[in-house]
Amino acid sequence: MKVGVHGIALALPIGKGTTIEETFETMKKADIKCLTIPIQSPVWNINPINITKNEITIIKEKIPSNIEITGLGYSWPNEYTIITDSTKEFKRNLDYANKLSETASILGANHVVVGSGGRSVPQGYPYYKGVKKLISFWKEACIVAEEYGVVYCIEQSPYSSTNVGNTIKSVCDIVEAVDSPSFQMIAQIKDMAVNDLDVSDSIMAGGDRIKQVHIGDISGYSPLTETGGSLLLPGKGVLSFIDIFRALKEIGYNGELSVEAFLSDDPVSDLVWCREFIELTWRQA
Repeated sequence: MKVGVHGIALALPIGKGTTIEETFETMKKADIKCLTIPIQSPVWNINPINITKNEITIIKEKIPSNIEITGLGYSWPNEYTIITDSTKEFKRNLDYANKLSETASILGANHVVVGSGGRSVPQGYPYYKGVKKLISFWKEACIVAEEYGVVYCIEQSPYSSTNVGNTIKSVCDIVEAVDSPSFQMIAQIKDMAVNDLDVSDSIMAGGDRIKQVHIGDISGYSPLTETGGSLLLPGKGVLSFIDIFRALKEIGYNGELSVEAFLSDDPVSDLVWCREFIELTWRQA
């Protein structure tokens, strides 16, 4: 097990000004060595379509030798709607996915986060026809992803962000339907807690499809009122990480636990807390 950080946590709210250099300095001080790069954030501003291999290499050269780039997150533009009947838009999206795979490969990232961006079924479009189009798209995109050795990992997302992949069952169904080693899933702990309520059961259902874990806590949730805060530091909310980590061990997961939470104006102290809490709780689980 290793502790990492999703770079979006260091730039929340989006655009608050953290630089690439500050990101690595914060990680160094907190002794965290794994990073998911949020490519669309103003900090990184990586557009796979127009960035050149040379420009990617220049970014890679800025990465300290002791930092492992494990993934690319915040990766799909919202305006790139995947579910479309337009041949032109489909090709644009496929070109973007192929360039995204290449960018991940050059940066050494082994996975790309498939978040809520672009994956919703448009209003008025037949829902299951739309989901089938989404699956067909990822089947084709994963042909190139497999060549680059990159894995796309879909994560559960809140209902307020997308109407596809909100529950563990729907995410597992999509992964099974795409049927590619380059299309797996992320255990997004906070959304498992809010959308499925029982995180441990969700993890057991995900099983060996889970290739990455995003760690965040919640202050509570009521399915009747749909209220409850999320993205707290792990151990600062109501979730039982002993039980969550036991479930991860039960499915044989021993990979990265990536912190995705709101950090304070003292991100170093926050990340030290996260690392120490995760390491201790993992040993106890």
